Amino acid sequence: MFPILVQYFIWTAVYRHSGQAALFSYSYGQIILYTILAGLVSKLIATQFEQQIADDIKNGGLNKYLIKPVSYFGYRLVSFFGQKAIYYGITALLLGGIIWFASARGALELQAIRLILFAITLWGALLLNFLIAYCICASAFYLHEISYFFVITSLLVNILSGGMFPLEIFGESVVKALQFTPFPYTIYFPVNVLSGKTEVAAMYQGLLIQWGWILLFIGLSRLTWQVSMKKYSAVGG
Repeated sequence: MFPILVQYFIWTAVYRHSGQAALFSYSYGQIILYTILAGLVSKLIATQFEQQIADDIKNGGLNKYLIKPVSYFGYRLVSFFGQKAIYYGITALLLGGIIWFASARGALELQAIRLILFAITLWGALLLNFLIAYCICASAFYLHEISYFFVITSLLVNILSGGMFPLEIFGESVVKALQFTPFPYTIYFPVNVLSGKTEVAAMYQGLLIQWGWILLFIGLSRLTWQVSMKKYSAVGG
């Protein structure tokens, strides 16, 4: 909650001194709602398994998955979703309270189709963020010390995904360029589906694009690991 509170005070000061009802196409209520929702979604889809994979590669923990009929990718995926099941339960309660409060104050218009599509895009965002992080983890085969690299990449991905603030802050040209990347479809797109910033037609189009990226990264993750495994020395374990 601390980062959300910090942004709340920052945006309150910005809108108070700007003298404008809307900034970056967001009203004050919309920007606060986006900040809260994006903060929850970003924590929900956070991976936090990168260092574990790096340790498996560095210390030989990967060996037991190579000599047994067990898919390392499948193991990590199932473990990731299993850990997130608890987060989903807690976040569902928080989101329910936020949605009720926002709708009661008129900042959010409840629509069944948006709630359904938000749930679908949220699961897609969880899977897509896992695949992106899994591809990044392949760099541990080449770099000896990888912890700082993971910190930098996770922060960069979070910013480009709209986890800290709406992408409109970067300008229209940057937003258009980011639409050709997978990052907005992890946080920015699901949040705007729920908040009503995304039109109905754009929601279905964005959903197709999101799952297109998922299919692409499934293949990319397999390819990167197949290539990177040639560097694995299987020492330790």
